[in-house]
Amino acid sequence: MMSNNDNLLYKQKQPSLSPKFNDIVHNFPHYTIEYVKSLFPIRTWILGYNKKWLAGDLVAGLTVSAVIIPQAMAYGSIIGIPVEYGLYTSFVGMIVYTLFATTKDATIGPTAVLSIILAQTIRRIKNDFNGGYSDVDIVTTVTLFAGIVSLIIGFLRLGWIFNLIPSPVISGYITASVITISIGQLPFLFGFGHDVVVTNPPYRIIIDFFRSINKTKIDVVIGLISLSFLFAMKFGCSYLEKRYSKYKKLFFFIGISRYIICILVNTFISWLILRNKSENNFPFTVVKTVPNGLKHIKVPPLASNLVFVVLKNLYIIIIVSLLEHLSIAKSFGRFNGYKIDPSQEIIAIGVTNTIGCFLGAIPATGSFSRSALKARTGVLTPFAGVISGSCVLLSLYLLTPVFYYIPQAALSAVIIQAVLVLLTKPSYVKMLYNVNVLDFVVFSVSIIIAMFSTLDWSIIASWGLSLLILLLRIAFPRIDVLNRLFLTDYYDDPNHNPMHVYVPKHHPSFSTVESLPDGILAFRIQESIIFPNANYICDQIVDYVKLNTYRMYKIPEKKGNQPWNETDDLYGSKNNEKLSKLRAIIYDFSSVVRIDTSGLQALIDIKNAVCLHPKYFVSDLTMIYFF
Repeated sequence: MMSNNDNLLYKQKQPSLSPKFNDIVHNFPHYTIEYVKSLFPIRTWILGYNKKWLAGDLVAGLTVSAVIIPQAMAYGSIIGIPVEYGLYTSFVGMIVYTLFATTKDATIGPTAVLSIILAQTIRRIKNDFNGGYSDVDIVTTVTLFAGIVSLIIGFLRLGWIFNLIPSPVISGYITASVITISIGQLPFLFGFGHDVVVTNPPYRIIIDFFRSINKTKIDVVIGLISLSFLFAMKFGCSYLEKRYSKYKKLFFFIGISRYIICILVNTFISWLILRNKSENNFPFTVVKTVPNGLKHIKVPPLASNLVFVVLKNLYIIIIVSLLEHLSIAKSFGRFNGYKIDPSQEIIAIGVTNTIGCFLGAIPATGSFSRSALKARTGVLTPFAGVISGSCVLLSLYLLTPVFYYIPQAALSAVIIQAVLVLLTKPSYVKMLYNVNVLDFVVFSVSIIIAMFSTLDWSIIASWGLSLLILLLRIAFPRIDVLNRLFLTDYYDDPNHNPMHVYVPKHHPSFSTVESLPDGILAFRIQESIIFPNANYICDQIVDYVKLNTYRMYKIPEKKGNQPWNETDDLYGSKNNEKLSKLRAIIYDFSSVVRIDTSGLQALIDIKNAVCLHPKYFVSDLTMIYFF
């Protein structure tokens, strides 16, 4: 409770910056060395590496590589660039990330969500800039500056910014991405992908898909059989894991190998059919030639006009890549009981992309499905990424002749099945609706806008809406008028001191609420009192006091004689005689964590305004504040 005795008030002494500044100056070399060392978390565990860790990492690394090779090739095709660029990204991402990682579970590489964003971004850049650069040139330039900007964010320790993006926005965006990617792969599944612009909004792709349905080729058989096989393997192995728990691990590894089995079987059948045919007579679309090794090492194009257009469109790549990775790292850190450093993780992504762009890599980020797989296989350290990356590198040198015969429809089936795993569960959507319908609205807006526009507008609109809702909640806080709920009766208490609590006057849960003594009003404010809501709080409380307490002065009955700012309708002069005279106002500030100067001025204005109503002197009215 606030007291008028200043001696009872605790006043916190403001900290001085001088001692801290002097400490930094004198110990600057030491702090610099410690900071540089902190950028390489690998030093904290690599010296203690042992055979047991290696065994766990070897299993996890080999398992992830069996999934990432077909996925990386498929995600390269989403962007519309040769499939080997997805493999370059996986190789660089997993090896470089090991040096900087603060989580053992995250798997870095191309992802479906980021790939569709890149495809849409490339299209916008080419519309803004017609400089004759290929899609690959644009992607590598985007990768370079995405890495540089990520490094700046990480070095400045600005990872907290991404905490401002709420989970309904993230869930809605991921769901919108899944729908966009799945619809965009339908034309490739049916064999006429090159006749449909798959970077268009989903509604447009659906229209063009049905317009071109008569161009369907034999690819549809490959695609639908592959898709059915992948789903059958997924659900079948999940059922067998539960049905035969003794062989749970065996069925688990069989289930996760479904991608590589699907690609290998399709590739073998494709080779049998096409080995004696010329490329012009192929009955279905295949990947065709994939260069052996790292054949695209070069400096990204840095023409000033291209760089300007790239920087203008870079924001969505930064938001999506860092948000996707931080969400994954935090969730696995909480699940497995270790703490991650968000800014260090951003630095890791920045270094990965900055180095990767010179090796032909596209922007990389954390993959939820592969990270979950890695965690479930019992990974023990980040070194598993080196094992997976090495397997990808070996495939680039040893398996490229095999890649030639991979059917494009099979890759589309891999993409569709892989992204559908990320689809938001109906139970989560139901929870959003039941807990807070506004969160459900934000989630829905993200999906609806993605259907008719691009994914960057989807996340911007839903994020903007969530910030608007937050500002409106702060600007128009709930103000409860309180009454008493008795816990003990006067005669039940031996000391005749009944106990009671203050509860909202019109709350439906309390049917036995009693009014406060005449002339006493109590208010509970459910937000901090700061500049966006100070005037609103002042107006609400003053108006309530004037409507519900006795007015000592009369308002003329004739409208023409009434003051312009006081009308009979506002202050209810007809019932004025029945009201009690104001004696005290009680404030419950248990939910108020901050009061700024505007809020303090609002409290002063309330007291001055309500004192005019009963014609009190300001010092005569009692104001009680409970914190």
